[in-house]
Amino acid sequence: MLRGLGWLRNAIDFPMRQFFRLRRPGCQLPCEPKDGLFPVEALPEVERLVGAYGLEGWAKESGRTDFAASLFYAQMLERAWQEAGVTLPERATVLDAGCGDWFYVQPLYGLLLRYGTEGPRSVQLDGVELDAFALYEGFHSRYDWATAYVGGCEGARYHSTDIRRYDRSVDMALMLFPFLFPDDLRRWGLPRRYLRPAEYLRHVWRLVKPGGWLVLANLGEEERVEQHRLLAECAIPIRWWVTHTSPLFNYAEPRFVTLVRKEPGAAH
Repeated sequence: MLRGLGWLRNAIDFPMRQFFRLRRPGCQLPCEPKDGLFPVEALPEVERLVGAYGLEGWAKESGRTDFAASLFYAQMLERAWQEAGVTLPERATVLDAGCGDWFYVQPLYGLLLRYGTEGPRSVQLDGVELDAFALYEGFHSRYDWATAYVGGCEGARYHSTDIRRYDRSVDMALMLFPFLFPDDLRRWGLPRRYLRPAEYLRHVWRLVKPGGWLVLANLGEEERVEQHRLLAECAIPIRWWVTHTSPLFNYAEPRFVTLVRKEPGAAH
């Protein structure tokens, strides 16, 4: 009964958010102190990530939880790319599909700029979010917060749209924690008609250029198994996958990263 009411509420609230598309100026990052945020053994890694990827400003401007979780994301992706042998061109186009409020965009952008290159590369990073106008505390929308998080990332753009309407070819596509099960959509306020994980996966894979990469992250073993089943259903061969845990952020369940490369010369 309660689940049925949740679906009904989502079917009403989501179209209203899309119609009104509320935005409000004045959304500011909290600039919280980071004293005692990390265990002592993690501090050298924090210092390395901040220095390697130009995150000194983010370290000052961010909230404590955002900072710790976003460094976890950067470490997770860096490890995955290194171990799977990822390379990026000097002018890279990147899609982040289903990016939420994009709290991790500054570490992601810094990683894309500097990973595997002596000098910063040119990066165009597009974040796409279907439900960009969900309201947070203080009556700021997810769009407002994403705009604040993007900050000085000059090559990053946030788009409020269905990923199926995005048609730019990219060198890398990320799908970080996509919704794979009905309860995920219900809890996050989306109507059930958007439970189309295979359709979304095929579309994003089609956007990846030959020689490019698809990066997937999943929460927990059940999601990882379902994600790998969907990849097999879509005839997308797995290149590499790993479980990632870290003292940078103590998640209750492990995070899994899966990488796929579209071979050079493959149909695009």
